[in-house]
Amino acid sequence: CVAFLQAFTEAVRVSQMNNDDSCLAYILGAISNLLSKIGISSTVGLIGSRYSLGNNIGLGTPLSIQQQLLVLLKRSLKRADMLKLTSLLSFDHISLAKFDLKHVQRPLVSFGPNGSTKLRTCPADVCKNLRLSSHVLSDFGTDGLSIANDNGSFSTSWLRNLSDASSSWHSSSTKPRKLITNDFDNFHFHAQPSPIPTSVLQLAGSAYLMRATAWEHYGSAPMVRMNTLVYATCFADAASSSELSLAYVKLIEQLAVFKGYSAAFCALKLAEEKFPSSTNSQIHLLKMQLLHERALHRGHLRIAQQICDEFGVLSSSVSGVDIELKTEASLRRARTLLAAKQFSQAAAVANSLFTTCYKYNMQVENASVLLLLAEIHRKSDNAVLGLPYALASQSFCKSFNLDLLEASATLTLAELWLALGSNHAKRALSLVYQSLPMILGHGGLELRARSQIVLAKCHLTDPEFSVSEDPCAVLDPLNQAAEDLQVLEYHEMAAEVYYLKAMTYNHLGKEYEREEAAARFKEHVTALENPRDEEDSLVY
Repeated sequence: CVAFLQAFTEAVRVSQMNNDDSCLAYILGAISNLLSKIGISSTVGLIGSRYSLGNNIGLGTPLSIQQQLLVLLKRSLKRADMLKLTSLLSFDHISLAKFDLKHVQRPLVSFGPNGSTKLRTCPADVCKNLRLSSHVLSDFGTDGLSIANDNGSFSTSWLRNLSDASSSWHSSSTKPRKLITNDFDNFHFHAQPSPIPTSVLQLAGSAYLMRATAWEHYGSAPMVRMNTLVYATCFADAASSSELSLAYVKLIEQLAVFKGYSAAFCALKLAEEKFPSSTNSQIHLLKMQLLHERALHRGHLRIAQQICDEFGVLSSSVSGVDIELKTEASLRRARTLLAAKQFSQAAAVANSLFTTCYKYNMQVENASVLLLLAEIHRKSDNAVLGLPYALASQSFCKSFNLDLLEASATLTLAELWLALGSNHAKRALSLVYQSLPMILGHGGLELRARSQIVLAKCHLTDPEFSVSEDPCAVLDPLNQAAEDLQVLEYHEMAAEVYYLKAMTYNHLGKEYEREEAAARFKEHVTALENPRDEEDSLVY
């Protein structure tokens, strides 16, 4: 890291002496890319050293890593725009979008009349930069493909050729059919390779992949799938192995969240054939994550601990290990301890993780860790201690527009208020209704089932609610939760569902339904306490 930055800063000095603006623009972009890829933890030791970027490219006093990165990105963008370096301009817009997504921009000088008070991220800025990055394609097409002059004739002609080619495949004739001629020969369905350079296609594709990542943060599952599918469909030929495997990872994650682990593992088999997990770290990490989630849901704590140990090996304290991998390993360990009801150890790991995230300014991760701490205190019957963590997580989510995670934090708040007694049932119900639109619209199977359970518990806890007058208000959400949890094989939460159903049927005087629900409750409790087929848990 130090050697790279030393070489780059020396190149900056030479470029400035020779007034080589074009070279300087690319060097600034390369430094920005290095800083964003190697992670903050790897560069903290450089602050104040003779290789500090703030001292080598005229930024004055040493700045934080985030401030250095932002200044470099803006300088590179300005020079690329001035020199009409289209590819570098596109790359800088993607980098700025990535920065805006994960960092609240604070002023370099925080006092005086010009001091900014903006302490939130702005999704509009992220989308704007990604849209500007995609415009790199418009400079490499024919005149007929320019955005301003396109009247739809290209699309019509392409579709006409596609239809003609498709019908020729189904024809029994052995003679090839001639495609309809038009003015867009380079873009025929059976034509020559695209005249757009591969590097430009990669940049345009990266913008779509970054859009998918942004919508993961902002909580729109359909937009994640749409942008990832566009990337995998339209830019796969030009994509690098790393980015294409990342697209596969995103799609498989969506399958796991919305269709369950069986569908996800089927897709993962196909991904491993294309990208062997032994050579692709992203596919390997995804496999470990899915296996860990499934083990926790099935109650296979020994298997979950084995996977945590493997995460620990991958994230060992070696210089250059990604801080995000270390965060993932600690988060998995804390969740495993929580599932084992070792609450004090889980809280200790989560507190240490929060300290690490705060130290390296990983604010998005902070929101998840705070939510985990709230969950630990709730399950250990310390709801009062959990409330501040849930509120803090909610505050972080609002600052970074993490809508789905904010809905999850609001749901946790409702659970905590509910745990404080029946007097808070109406407040909890109000919080559940506040989070339901986002959860039901974009949440996965687990989050939807959890929200339905909390909704039913709010009604059952409220002393003013009568089950006999409105049984559907309780049974309908519980039945929906049972269907979702069956797909996930989540025994602990499913047991809670059938326990609540048995209580409800008991209030209604329906003995047969009560006994049936009680039997299902016992099945899930037994499966959780005595997990079977553990030898099969580390395979598909």
